[in-house]
Amino acid sequence: MANGKIKFIMIQGTSSSAGKSALTAGFLRYFSIKGIDCSPFKSQNMSLNSFVTEDGFEIAVSQAVQSEAAFKKPSMQMNPILIKPSSDNEMHLIVEGKHFGNMDFKQYNARKNFFLKKATCSFEFLAGKNELIIAEGAGSPAEINLFKYDIANMGFAEVYDIPVILAADIERGGVFASLYGTVRLLPPKWRRLVKGFIINKFRGDASILEPGIKQIENKLKIPCLGVVPHIQNLHIEAEDSLNFKSPGINAEIKSTRKSAEQKINIGIVRLGHISNFNEFDPLFFDERLAVRFFEYVPTKTGEFDMVIIPGSKSTVADLTAVKKSGIFDYIRRFSKRGIVMGICGGFQMMGERITDPHNLEPSASAGHDSGCGIRGFGFFKTETELHKEKILVNQKYKLKINGESSEHFLRGYEIHNGRTFFSKDYKGENIGTRILEPASYEGGGFSPEAGILSEDNKKIGTYIHGLFGNEIFKDFVVELINKNIHSRGLKLKPGTVIRSYETVKNDSFNLLSENIERHINTKLLRKIIGI
Repeated sequence: MANGKIKFIMIQGTSSSAGKSALTAGFLRYFSIKGIDCSPFKSQNMSLNSFVTEDGFEIAVSQAVQSEAAFKKPSMQMNPILIKPSSDNEMHLIVEGKHFGNMDFKQYNARKNFFLKKATCSFEFLAGKNELIIAEGAGSPAEINLFKYDIANMGFAEVYDIPVILAADIERGGVFASLYGTVRLLPPKWRRLVKGFIINKFRGDASILEPGIKQIENKLKIPCLGVVPHIQNLHIEAEDSLNFKSPGINAEIKSTRKSAEQKINIGIVRLGHISNFNEFDPLFFDERLAVRFFEYVPTKTGEFDMVIIPGSKSTVADLTAVKKSGIFDYIRRFSKRGIVMGICGGFQMMGERITDPHNLEPSASAGHDSGCGIRGFGFFKTETELHKEKILVNQKYKLKINGESSEHFLRGYEIHNGRTFFSKDYKGENIGTRILEPASYEGGGFSPEAGILSEDNKKIGTYIHGLFGNEIFKDFVVELINKNIHSRGLKLKPGTVIRSYETVKNDSFNLLSENIERHINTKLLRKIIGI
């Protein structure tokens, strides 16, 4: 180990979505406030939500969020292995921040030692720069069919003798059975690493749990560090599509909203391979907006004022599905009266054609010729060709309003294999206007890739993710809707404060930290860690 003084702890869960990511973020904020220099780490993550670091590496968005909790800039080493499922049996693999290749899970498991070495290299890099590493496990450590391939939970923890805290989600039911079963299924060499457990998301009087907690402590000889309550108004960005597909996604946010009739209504297409859906979270917290995802053709005329086509891990497959579902024709009709915005894969769909000459989406090639491609909406005179090389960029951008650049820079990032260009028969007509460009841009032609606005001011296309996290861009879109479709207008009550998304996230980190201090035996936790 590069730093002999480094301390570490790993938060594992009795199941997926037990609250590991949020607890990890909370512990990072708690210890950071106490003056301890700490970093998140997750050796292997599986998610379609990814982020690009400032030096151009791709990691899971959950580790980027956790780095914010620790007041750190995201780095590649925080998540050295990212698995992005592309089908039921195949994965798109990111190793050390770059595309490594496509393979099935058997091929991946067969190279366990190689990938474990990559993970340990990143871990030791962080160990040399921090006082404390708070690692997060993946799924459950008791997947007995995967024990010999594990590099995400106990298989990694045993390499450095990392003490493990188990998190159990009481909302799922059977919390004591899940704790007991998880620990008892572990072989003795791993069981010894479990130093405590936390019961998470409890509602009500925690004293009713005491008899059960005492029995589990006696049976497992492992202490309970605390019972963390269900926290209202907590927002930590969802890690993966499992969270997204849950019926309760954004339910608490919606329940606090006024009637949608007083709002600007935004619909986001729920694509089958949607990626980076967390970038729309800022919209849910804006009091001017009513936002929902939809996957069927709306039955109510005028239900939306704006429709957003998000990014996709499999753009061709999702475009094909959108056509079959009828949403494609719905959006074409809608575009005559409302605003349509496409981001990344959604932007590619808004052009005339997408071609896949390298067969990067083989599972989607049925039903169309990859050489001739698949036709898009035709909103822009553009074509997209999928390339093997992935574009990974995190930089500042200029927002251009009426041809003039804003005084403020926007922050965003790009993750895409496609390259989009004006169609061969394009002759300069109906070009629209450039609304986004890199801050370093010094002229030299109009590329559609950063961001364009159609001449009728009703279509926006861009490759840039994370734009709605910039208040100036969100305000620009709201104003565009009001001007172009004569919306109902905004009638906020006097004194209404629209919190920035950065404030929402920071408040959530602090709220987690406060609940950890209140409900977790931090003295025992520090003893387990050794600090």
